[in-house]
Amino acid sequence: MRAFLPILTFAAATALVACGPQTTEGTAGRAGPTVTSGAADIGGPFTLVDETGAVVTEEAFKGQPTLVYFGFSYCPDVCPIALQKLGVAQAQMGDAADAVQFVLVSVDPERDTPEQLAVYVTNNGFPKGLRGFTGTVEQIDAMKAAYKVYAQKVPLEDSNMDYTVDHQDLVYLMGTDGQLASYYGPRQTPADIAVGVRQYLMANN
Repeated sequence: MRAFLPILTFAAATALVACGPQTTEGTAGRAGPTVTSGAADIGGPFTLVDETGAVVTEEAFKGQPTLVYFGFSYCPDVCPIALQKLGVAQAQMGDAADAVQFVLVSVDPERDTPEQLAVYVTNNGFPKGLRGFTGTVEQIDAMKAAYKVYAQKVPLEDSNMDYTVDHQDLVYLMGTDGQLASYYGPRQTPADIAVGVRQYLMANN
């Protein structure tokens, strides 16, 4: 069932962050995303590979609710914090967590190889069973467009990293039908996420 949901006003107020040695956070990130009413138009076909090198498509988001975060392994602060928040939320879900899939989709495909993600997703505090998806630049760009994801390379001066990636700081809850069910911004707590997921499961049993 495709839910009638608030959708994100991405162009005006998506929560954005800059990952890097001089991390900044705009007012949109502090205030949280603005929403408007309408049918969620986020999602669609994609072809990527997971941390084992196996091909994955949009079918990976069907059959069980999935919490999806778009980030990258070289992100020094925002991404680890968001993924640790998901780890806490997973613990707070209790038995309900067994029904939920957790996925990191890389917005830095040039550096995030399957091998790199295979190590990264096992970091302490991240959700247990976290999967990592990556692909070619073209494949990631196509998924970013389908999922209305903002992410852009930014050159870094006076750093051993050639560049960082500005990107949104949002977690998508994709429903069992592969459609957007809800989303969580920087101001939502792990408890908010856990409650939202449990409510989704109760409503869709």
